[in-house]
Amino acid sequence: MLERRTPRLLLRPLGSGDEDAFHRLLNDPHVRRYLCDDLPVSREMVQEHIAFSQRSFRERGFGLFSLFLVEQPETFIGFTGLGRIDDGEEVELWYGLAPEHWGRGLATEAAEAMLRFGFEQLGMEELWAGADLDNAASFRVMERLGMTRVGERLVGPRHVRALYYRLTRGAAHLSNSAPCSRR
Repeated sequence: MLERRTPRLLLRPLGSGDEDAFHRLLNDPHVRRYLCDDLPVSREMVQEHIAFSQRSFRERGFGLFSLFLVEQPETFIGFTGLGRIDDGEEVELWYGLAPEHWGRGLATEAAEAMLRFGFEQLGMEELWAGADLDNAASFRVMERLGMTRVGERLVGPRHVRALYYRLTRGAAHLSNSAPCSRR
């Protein structure tokens, strides 16, 4: 089963039951600012993201996971996952949290779970992560994970400038204090 667990988080593949919460998250002005080029996200776009993620799990073994706190397993607090950068060959680490959960290390914990999943379960050799140039909090997460700054790229349909980091399997020194187990 694809469900994962860290000391504080439950990760489940994003599904249609998460549609309302995912839609609310992506339209939160604080989240949308960094993840959606500050554009409203329609219900149809959310449905497309969910369908794409489910297809990616079937075809590639990875996609998006919904995040829940262990002590509140029915309350959606964000997402994490792996996906291709602009449908290219590089695989990117993705994460986003509801603002009320920022500043607690949960993004780092979720991202580390995805690095483990990519390196240990999927056998990937490298993983990338990027963020809008003014998203300092995401850069701190990438640096805590041991990722190395690579440079800027233009990404997405609007060609937004993003700063990218990269980590290779050989350079990964993932914390033993936050193991990710299968459920």
